[in-house]
Amino acid sequence: MFGISTAAWICVLMIDVFQAGVAAYLINIHQNLYAVILILLIIPQITFQDMYFLRNPLENDVKYQASAQPFLVFGMLVTALALGHAGV
Repeated sequence: MFGISTAAWICVLMIDVFQAGVAAYLINIHQNLYAVILILLIIPQITFQDMYFLRNPLENDVKYQASAQPFLVFGMLVTALALGHAGV
């Protein structure tokens, strides 16, 4: 519906914006260390998004998933630990 390039950008922006929003929420509930760790885990994702996915999403989708997915999963783990630590 959007085309390959636009869909790739939507995908990338949704992941990054929501993770940055979660980091902002963690700062808001005074879980600053976890927020910093989450932000540091977002940086490699952005790098891999630029290196692989945005340049050629059809050819590099598997490379992108293999490279960036571990950082996304660790980011979710960090978020879960932060929320558990905060008692939320």
